[in-house]
Amino acid sequence: MNPSDLKIEAVNPHKTGGQTVGMPPPHIRVTHLPTGLVAECSSERSQLKCRKVCEAMIEWGLAEIGWIEP
Repeated sequence: MNPSDLKIEAVNPHKTGGQTVGMPPPHIRVTHLPTGLVAECSSERSQLKCRKVCEAMIEWGLAEIGWIEP
């Protein structure tokens, strides 16, 4: 999987306020541009962990459709 084929976005949560004010949003959306596959993760507490989960989901999806070898 080529990293230049991925579009990575930080998605703001719908709720704002409280203890999360001023913190970067941990929600990440990764889009594989050639195929249009989208993975979104908000279950982890850090952007890096969410990004790794999203990339693994994209890789799994690409293997499912036969884009890459598993």
